[in-house]
Amino acid sequence: MLRSFWDRLCLSHVLIIVIGAVPGSAWPDTAATPVPDSMVERLHAVWNAPKLYHDPDNPVVQSFALVGRYHGQYWSVDADQGKADDWEHRRIYFGFQAALFRDLLVEVQMKINDDLSPIYDELYAAFVNWRPDGADFSASLGRLDYLFTGMERSVSSKRIATFERALLVNQLMPDEVVGLLLQTTNDGLTFHAGLYSGSIEREFSDFEGGVAADFGLAYDIPLFYETGTLHVDFLVHDGDRDNDAFEPYKRVVSVWHRGKANPFGLGLDVTVGGAGQDGRATVYGITLLPTYDIIKNLLLSGDKLQLALRYHFAESDGDNGLQLPERYEQEVTAGDGNRFHGFYAGLNYFLHGDRLKLMAAVEYASMDDSADDGGDYQGWTYLAGLRLYF
Repeated sequence: MLRSFWDRLCLSHVLIIVIGAVPGSAWPDTAATPVPDSMVERLHAVWNAPKLYHDPDNPVVQSFALVGRYHGQYWSVDADQGKADDWEHRRIYFGFQAALFRDLLVEVQMKINDDLSPIYDELYAAFVNWRPDGADFSASLGRLDYLFTGMERSVSSKRIATFERALLVNQLMPDEVVGLLLQTTNDGLTFHAGLYSGSIEREFSDFEGGVAADFGLAYDIPLFYETGTLHVDFLVHDGDRDNDAFEPYKRVVSVWHRGKANPFGLGLDVTVGGAGQDGRATVYGITLLPTYDIIKNLLLSGDKLQLALRYHFAESDGDNGLQLPERYEQEVTAGDGNRFHGFYAGLNYFLHGDRLKLMAAVEYASMDDSADDGGDYQGWTYLAGLRLYF
């Protein structure tokens, strides 16, 4: 296993060498030894290679690009209940994106199997987005990544500051859904509403699992930050027994705020999941997620080193209402409990913004099991990985 891990780590180093030196543009060029302009141009040309076509004057096809992401990470769990470790190809997605008729964006991405045998696993996304030229309104129809409820689930995995989202997010929120999403913005107020099938297949849906809906409001309220937004999100479904796209909670409410005052950022989320099916207890939790940009232009012009912390508390109003995270605590025990604490600390090194970053983190987690039927957990998880997308 160790040899396999080091082989994969060496492969990650090759990827870093080929892609990783691309400088970003989020920060001024103040590096002590800036990259020469000629090299910058060559590296940007490499990164822009997937953009195969771009002509804003073409009335039919304005652009066509390959898109994808790779997330690979080594994990190690050391808990009272046991030890385990491995390398995981966490996400491998690939597809295309096309801008058509000035108002339409078409995107299709597939999930690729870890062992490439076969290459195709299932669809990740396949949708059409319509945004009228100059309008603050958009509509998306098709298979969508669910990024609509709660602080952590509203951010794509391409940009999250932690390796994994917190326990309650994964217990309450779906992954991909098939349906229609509407969004509009006006004077600092954003509204979204969606209607979805309650069933999900490898590609689309058989539409036999009932329906679900979400809606939410967000308003620009900086509080004591330079910028900030307050959100209130709702997720409901009809409780159809054939539902397999949504988790078995008919009501989810999330109130959260995220603010930024460079170099500091802070997110606070309160989420409740109720009306659980099959006797599931109501669950609720709090997530505190601060980040701090330690230094910019550390090694390259435009790079950044960031500290990311998270405290997550979750509780249920009955026995065995919480499930340990599938990644990676369940690798040593699969017990359920009623109270969870998680403390996360990590470093993110952005070589080209979120498009290419290295991550390292440690998380301590504990689960209390009032039923005393094997759900207690105490342990540490160590993580190191590479994340890129294009």
